[in-house]
Amino acid sequence: MTSRDQQRNARHWRGSRLSLLVCLLGMAKTAHAQSIDYNSFEQLFGEPVTTSATGKPQRASELSTDTQIVTSEQIERSGAQSIPEVLRMVAGVNVRRYSMLGSNVSIRGNDAAGGSRTLVLIDGRQVYLDGYNYTDWGGLPVSLRDIRQIEVIRGPNSAVYGFDASGGVINIVTRDPLHENRSYVHVEGGSQEDFGGEFVASHKFSDAFAAKLSLNGVRSDEYAARGRTDTVPRTYALNAALTLRGQITPRTEWTLTGTIDREQNPFWLDLGTYVTSSSLSKSLEGRIASDTSWGLVEFRAYQNSFNSDISNTIDALNMSFPIAFSYNLETTVAQLSDTISLDSRNDLKLGVEYRYTTLDDQHAGTKLTSEYDMLAAGSATWDYRILPQLTMTNAVRLDTLYVPSLRSYTVPDQAASHAHHYIEPSFNSRLRYDAGSLGVFGVNAARGIQLPALFDFSPDTAFGPALAINNPSLVPSTTINVGINYSHPIAAIDGSLTLALYAQRTTNMLGTPFASNFSFIPPTTLTMEPRNYGRVDDAGGEAHLNGKTDFGLSWDLAYAMTAVRDMDKASMINFQRQTPVNSVIGGFSWKIGPVELSAHARWQSHYQDVAANFSTFQLDNVKIHDFVTVDARAAWKIDKRFTLSLSGEQLGSSALKETSGLRIQRRLIGGLTAHF
Repeated sequence: MTSRDQQRNARHWRGSRLSLLVCLLGMAKTAHAQSIDYNSFEQLFGEPVTTSATGKPQRASELSTDTQIVTSEQIERSGAQSIPEVLRMVAGVNVRRYSMLGSNVSIRGNDAAGGSRTLVLIDGRQVYLDGYNYTDWGGLPVSLRDIRQIEVIRGPNSAVYGFDASGGVINIVTRDPLHENRSYVHVEGGSQEDFGGEFVASHKFSDAFAAKLSLNGVRSDEYAARGRTDTVPRTYALNAALTLRGQITPRTEWTLTGTIDREQNPFWLDLGTYVTSSSLSKSLEGRIASDTSWGLVEFRAYQNSFNSDISNTIDALNMSFPIAFSYNLETTVAQLSDTISLDSRNDLKLGVEYRYTTLDDQHAGTKLTSEYDMLAAGSATWDYRILPQLTMTNAVRLDTLYVPSLRSYTVPDQAASHAHHYIEPSFNSRLRYDAGSLGVFGVNAARGIQLPALFDFSPDTAFGPALAINNPSLVPSTTINVGINYSHPIAAIDGSLTLALYAQRTTNMLGTPFASNFSFIPPTTLTMEPRNYGRVDDAGGEAHLNGKTDFGLSWDLAYAMTAVRDMDKASMINFQRQTPVNSVIGGFSWKIGPVELSAHARWQSHYQDVAANFSTFQLDNVKIHDFVTVDARAAWKIDKRFTLSLSGEQLGSSALKETSGLRIQRRLIGGLTAHF
């Protein structure tokens, strides 16, 4: 190509880029993106874009460094076979992997085997199970290669996302068929007799209608039992999602989404033992958004249903205790919001929400509980550009929760449980200053709220040798968080440096669903009483450095520290002992023509997990020594449609002790992806 041709192409690209910029900025000003075209914005700005925080499009560089966006390209190159394995390589995120499908994910400390304080969403729909306060990571109805990006928000965000976002938020954003026609088939197989695949068919029939069908599944041998008798030899998960998108008018869009998932796997209880879990989850969601003279008005309603059957037999005290527990959790949510551009410097988002949750429990066919709660909330987010370089964002929310008084099905002589009524405010405030060549400085403060699990409000309930006791004094925990952050682009390495420091205090701390709350009274009585555990203090931060070269090599290096001080030393679950203090993450990806090579490694310091001791009905502390996990991937792009890949997971050891449960075995997975 001659220099004249290169100049002509450069002028053409600049002209196209300018036209796209004018078009997209016009979209952002008028409607704040009814459905944001992530792909076009990312190509324009050279970085990811999100609307999660304020309702309007924001570039990743405009966000606090407490927020990190993992792109689809990073997900693909990571070699990870699951979302938790992707998140493991994000600074400030701790992942405990207990089985092939089972993990617990936490953000910035207060780590444990259960009772997560991290709210998880898929396209803004909650998949966090607040009946028992955890996320079923193996049952998320999403195909890994259909994910557009994963937004990780570290720290309390209850004012923006509501109750249960006291530790952080993970929002998984999938591809929008109205803006991205990306269809593919992926098949894979490898270690542990693994066989799985994904099928995504996305088609835009017209400007007014598009559809996407996503199917994926995996079947595999479970990690080696090594003498354990509480696991299952094989595990599987199958799920499907159908999304319909359309326009009623050029300014009004609608979405209808349905999902279903079926899985079976060994589920790790926070009591330190496995049970066999078979679950079925379903969801149905409708959404309509319209750009009106009153702003961008959006109404969203959805219902989640989660059914789980849990079984096992525990041999203890020269007796056998069969477990045949099942529960059905249903959550119905309606949300209405309006995002308004008041003028060139002020944006306002107003919202209201109603939520109704029911939980029905059974043991060996006998009904244990049937309970419900109702939540109503109002919120406001104000984004104010004080100066071109200075922006302030404030979010406030008021939640009110009602849990009625209920009588016990299994202890009829007991009085009815106490009703609970909470009114809790939360806020998130942030000040951002762009100092030009000196970098971007930020300061933030927040008040987060964590609800007890709905099961914790049940009346006195007897099942087998166990007795769950209602606690009338149980209250939500509150977290006050302050932080400072800094980011600076570094032209010499074509990358950037980000820093974040934080300190927080949680009062009326809630324990994990079962382990924190049980006690054993010889000879055979096991009692569980949920309660608050006083105060827990956390402090720490993250540092992240990344760059790339002109010969196709990208690299990143990160460090995170989380120092926890748990005042309740008597609790069986002590968050200070349960949280690793230090972690270091590093990785690279290198594109050489049609070949891509990538690898990531993570080292974390020691921590303590727990394991059930059935001879004493107590929990034993198990020290997990510091360890390194290594994932790698090699891929060959045969042509524009076909890619052949080989991924290695947990390559550092043949069987790594990450928790007190199963050892995580080394895996090699070969895959073929065909785009059409």
